[in-house]
Amino acid sequence: MVTVKNLTNSPYDLQSVKGFVRLPAFGEVSGDFTGEYLQLLEASMAVKVIDTPPKADRLDHDGDGKKGGSKPTEESDLTKLRADYQEVFGKRAYHGWRAEELQEKIDAKLAE
Repeated sequence: MVTVKNLTNSPYDLQSVKGFVRLPAFGEVSGDFTGEYLQLLEASMAVKVIDTPPKADRLDHDGDGKKGGSKPTEESDLTKLRADYQEVFGKRAYHGWRAEELQEKIDAKLAE
């Protein structure tokens, strides 16, 4: 929810996500607006955007709100499965096997 304040004596119709919202002269209105529309409003000299939602940091790779971190990748899962395969079978896994194939082979060996 974002609050927009009108700095002029003319009312405006603002385009929210759910439809149009009337912004009275020298008044305030709250609503949900798209990111592009908020940028337009912030650039306008006629209105002031209050309570802007926080922008995601471009260095936040895992979505936890802090800089850094990384999302687990399939490569890290594959590395773990290869280590598990070596532990179960006593030899290294074939490098061309996908994660699903490795998991099937490990499960079959453990089921014996």
